[in-house]
Amino acid sequence: MVLYAKDIMKEYTNMLGEDTTALEASKIMSNDRVGFVVVKDKEGKPFGMVTEWDYINKIISKGVDPSRITMKELMVTPIISVDPKTPTDKITVMMSKHGIRRIPVIENGKLVGVITSRDIIRIFKDYMDNLSDVIARFGTF
Repeated sequence: MVLYAKDIMKEYTNMLGEDTTALEASKIMSNDRVGFVVVKDKEGKPFGMVTEWDYINKIISKGVDPSRITMKELMVTPIISVDPKTPTDKITVMMSKHGIRRIPVIENGKLVGVITSRDIIRIFKDYMDNLSDVIARFGTF
């Protein structure tokens, strides 16, 4: 059975504007219990992404005041994303190739969810549990 992005993603549609400060965004990230922000352009379409690594690399390690830096200055763009019908094996290859732990799921220019490395680990665990059950039922040859 093939799983697709829509099967494993967490529905998440919260996006912030380019002018949102890092301080404001960090409060939203904390409240939403996520380690990322999807940044929208002026038309409201997903445009960039900021992760906790961006905070460490571009704010904390450089002693920058988070109330004086915006998402536009922090974000990585263009955004690397997938369609809801993207197979999970392709998603894992993309995440590995680009060295990312989160990938937005975008349908018709709208953010519909996000897949994280935790989601990938969860489906791998489920797969291993199912495989173990099959082996236990049928034994080894």
